[in-house]
Amino acid sequence: MQDNPELSEKKEISVLMPVYNGDVFLRSALESILAQSFSDFEYIIIDDASTDKTADILEEYAAKDTRIRIFRNERNLGLTASLNLGISHCRGKYIARMDADDVAEAERFMSQYWFMEEHPDLVASGTAVRVIDEDGKLLGEKTLALTHEDIKRKMLFNNQFIHSTLFFRTDVLKSCGGYDEKFKKSQDYELMLRLSARYPLVNLREKLLKFRLHGDSLSWTSRDQQKYAIRARWLAITKYKFPFFSGIWHIFLRVLWMLVPTKIKMIYKKKRMQDLLQQI
Repeated sequence: MQDNPELSEKKEISVLMPVYNGDVFLRSALESILAQSFSDFEYIIIDDASTDKTADILEEYAAKDTRIRIFRNERNLGLTASLNLGISHCRGKYIARMDADDVAEAERFMSQYWFMEEHPDLVASGTAVRVIDEDGKLLGEKTLALTHEDIKRKMLFNNQFIHSTLFFRTDVLKSCGGYDEKFKKSQDYELMLRLSARYPLVNLREKLLKFRLHGDSLSWTSRDQQKYAIRARWLAITKYKFPFFSGIWHIFLRVLWMLVPTKIKMIYKKKRMQDLLQQI
């Protein structure tokens, strides 16, 4: 672990970013956070035993900015465990999620911080995003449900939050136990179902993140991802008091989707990419 004694005082925001073999896009993610107009933050980075140049890049940036705190796993623990490890080190009033392949707009923290300050009843907020490709080219934009009522109504269909836009109250995220480590994937979906059942959540209309689409970014072709998402929906209707019959219907649809041949899923995936391109 690398830590900085200058950060003994509490910061307003803890930025939480796990990374595993992310050297391709890591610099742009780091620079977008360090260039935020709201500067009162600590940057908690969990290196999940990367084997590429990730560690070298992190050391380079940490040497230049004392807000960066690096924690390295001795072995690869996976995303969920790394997120919870990071949460345990967060000392800010808020936790801002970030992914190592995305790019935060310069006003992201300023906008989300003051929005949460002005709405003390809210536990978390997400934002709309611009979608970019591997080269940073704009593919389109994505806005999800904005109000808590609309979010909760649509959550059983799919996750109404982009994970790397989320901005939590730290005390609530810690008190609820963070991410469920039984979920190796769809951990953010389970968390937001759990939180939305108990607390008000919203999405901001502003596009405060560039979400990078590449490789496995489109997760609906992943059987493991779908299996965990089905488990999350089951918890939602059996434990978190979401509408039972609506949940069963969406679970049924997802089971059918898992039975669709991979070739057909890939055709659908390409069609979705074309739809994004047409939004430009």
